[in-house]
Amino acid sequence: MKEKDFVDTGIAGLDSMLGGGLLPGRVVLVSGASGTGKTTLAMQFVLSGARQKEQGVFITLEQSKDKLVHDMAAVGFDITKSDGHITLVGGSLSDVMRFQSITRANWKDFLVEIEEIVKHAKAKRVAIDSVNLFLMLFREDDERRQALLALANMLSKMGCTALLTCEVREGTKDISWYGFEEFVVDGVITLYSMMQESSFLQGITVRKMRGLGHMKNIAPYKITGKGIVVYPDQPFIS
Repeated sequence: MKEKDFVDTGIAGLDSMLGGGLLPGRVVLVSGASGTGKTTLAMQFVLSGARQKEQGVFITLEQSKDKLVHDMAAVGFDITKSDGHITLVGGSLSDVMRFQSITRANWKDFLVEIEEIVKHAKAKRVAIDSVNLFLMLFREDDERRQALLALANMLSKMGCTALLTCEVREGTKDISWYGFEEFVVDGVITLYSMMQESSFLQGITVRKMRGLGHMKNIAPYKITGKGIVVYPDQPFIS
């Protein structure tokens, strides 16, 4: 494939692991335990598009927009200078659940809301942080799976390349929270944080990526003052 056929992640080392970048219109799960940098990676992806004058949407159910802007500044990302290319949608999950209980909204209503936001922004890149919290809005696993599949299909049909962050339980080998998310999406990128003597080693791997001949090793990475840096040619020792 030609370089222009890929959607870059904004992380050169990760793009190398992918063989050039992500395929357009694909939905990818970014999973990892707390503190591994999932939000940073997702924002780096959206910001990379903004630098190329591409519209992006970042939806957070973790925190307020103000807190997100503040936290991202700590890793070198000034979202306020995106020249209007990034639409931030944020608020705590409790606000969403309160709205749901008052209006009796169902998952289809939330998809309509997301669709309208993406359409209005004319977004080509979408990040949702986190899909765990989105799926908490539903009571049964069947409903959760149906909602996630509908979300992924909707974003793909709209021509969006999307990253969905997913927290996993600390100390497990899980790559998703409910155990089905990885089967619904097109790809899975997993972040690890492992104890090595008196410090933690951070590693990243592409567990799955439909349509790409990606690297399968675990590569070390660091969260720096300029975002995430991946070292695909260095060994990850644990």
